[in-house]
Amino acid sequence: MALTTSPLDDRFNDILVLETALGNTAVADLAGKAASVYTIDINNPSSGPCYVKLYDATAATASDIPVIIIMVIHTTRRVIEIPDGIAFTTGITMRCVTTGGTGGVTNPGGSPVAVSLVMS
Repeated sequence: MALTTSPLDDRFNDILVLETALGNTAVADLAGKAASVYTIDINNPSSGPCYVKLYDATAATASDIPVIIIMVIHTTRRVIEIPDGIAFTTGITMRCVTTGGTGGVTNPGGSPVAVSLVMS
């Protein structure tokens, strides 16, 4: 994991979160509070498809149910814009594995998956 969190502008509550090596180990409570996600940018240089899972929680494991699951095929970048945002009332936690659905504990193979979120 290599997590960076930066405010985008002092006038607003926007936060940019960049995780350059997302895997099975959850990156927990990204905003440190309830927040909404407006942009999800996933770069998957790994050798197979990956599934990025976002949870409305301050921590998450493979047995928890994600709010959203995004599949990205190998060697592809996917950017999702959500104009109205997705509200997370408890916190935002994310994981990335090779299995869709609620399960999965296998890290993507090869190069690490990078994910950035814009939230407020």
